[in-house]
Amino acid sequence: MTQPQALCPTDIDPDALFPDFYTNPAVQLLAGHSRWSVSDYEKMPIDMRELMSTGRIWGAREISETCLVTLDELKAVLPNAANNAFYLQAQTDGLLVLDIEKTCPPEIAAELLGMSETLYSELSMSGRGYHLLMPLPANFWDYQLATGKRVLREEHGWYEILLDHWVTFTRTEIPPERYVGPDEDALPVAPEWAELYASLAELAVETPTVELDINAEKPEIPKESEIVDLMTRQPHKRDLEKFHGDYSRWEFSILGVLYNRLTAILVAIKDVVDHPYDENDQAWLLYTAAQQVIPPRTKHDEYRNEMPLLMNATVSLIARRSAGSNTDVG
Repeated sequence: MTQPQALCPTDIDPDALFPDFYTNPAVQLLAGHSRWSVSDYEKMPIDMRELMSTGRIWGAREISETCLVTLDELKAVLPNAANNAFYLQAQTDGLLVLDIEKTCPPEIAAELLGMSETLYSELSMSGRGYHLLMPLPANFWDYQLATGKRVLREEHGWYEILLDHWVTFTRTEIPPERYVGPDEDALPVAPEWAELYASLAELAVETPTVELDINAEKPEIPKESEIVDLMTRQPHKRDLEKFHGDYSRWEFSILGVLYNRLTAILVAIKDVVDHPYDENDQAWLLYTAAQQVIPPRTKHDEYRNEMPLLMNATVSLIARRSAGSNTDVG
């Protein structure tokens, strides 16, 4: 195989620039998987193969070597990359990432940073959060519902465990004073990793799924324009600040509002429109309405389960509602 050529020629040696990252044994366990990329300023991982072949910057559309590269390939092509993004698959990789948010109280963050099981740690892109690369805890398989989740979140949103998710490694060392915490008279006591994992994993609930033919062309839906107009006519009142800047939770909340409007509309017209409006129709109506009211962002170009990100969220919401679950975020 031809050695990839650097897109930005430089005499910088990434191994010398970030030795703690590139020589870390846990990172080396991940290095050979073709799931590496670079995230842009919106944290969107880019299609490295497209960048290498044409120079164009597109979002990575699937998690495979079609779009992504190994860590060695990434270093060869972009030796001065601003970050290294990796799609973690816990069950395959045998590793998890504890993502500590910038909103986490400093004293709690200091406790988490002190866990002896940590294999690698760094500052997040904000400079106020942290990434900890962790081994699978001994009790990982004791929580079967949790093993199938992409993320396990702490109730306040202070930290989360990534199982099947992108993580953008900054390779930036954590300042020593962050490990101490704000109270010098009360040194932080680190939790046991297995106990911390259990505290989140035991809260996992089963997420129902539905089979929707979303790969087919958009169907002809009677009264589509009128229904979508009714769904979107009234502004939603969901404030992003309520969700602490978490766009995904905010968008899912708006989908919930639109779905409630859709169900009310379908009840109102059922006696005058002879059409069943099955789950496939509902998904397309909800997706169409969502595209009109949710501001577009680059992340929407990503795919999940072979669907555009927003459609995947739509299907997830309909699945929960169809199964009688009202656990929408917000």
